[in-house]
Amino acid sequence: MSLCYLEIKVDLPLSQNIKDKRGILKSLISRVSSKFNVSIAEISLHDYWKSSLIGIAIVANDGKFFDPMVETIIFFIESSYPNIIISIENREIL
Repeated sequence: MSLCYLEIKVDLPLSQNIKDKRGILKSLISRVSSKFNVSIAEISLHDYWKSSLIGIAIVANDGKFFDPMVETIIFFIESSYPNIIISIENREIL
């Protein structure tokens, strides 16, 4: 069994306050979690309304599964939320 841990920095340039940020992140987290069956949560930058750090954990029997899965998740986020900017901060495969 293998584990992939991914940290994604999300920049929200159109967010005007914490309430806007929470609404966007709640939607993003629930959609990614239900579509890809991964564990996902906001892990840092809670008090900043323009950015956030999201952690994603993926468990699989085969480590070869992670690369296409991560690319699919990134593509899904970028296409579903065109007004946000994401960058991968950390990626570990255990």
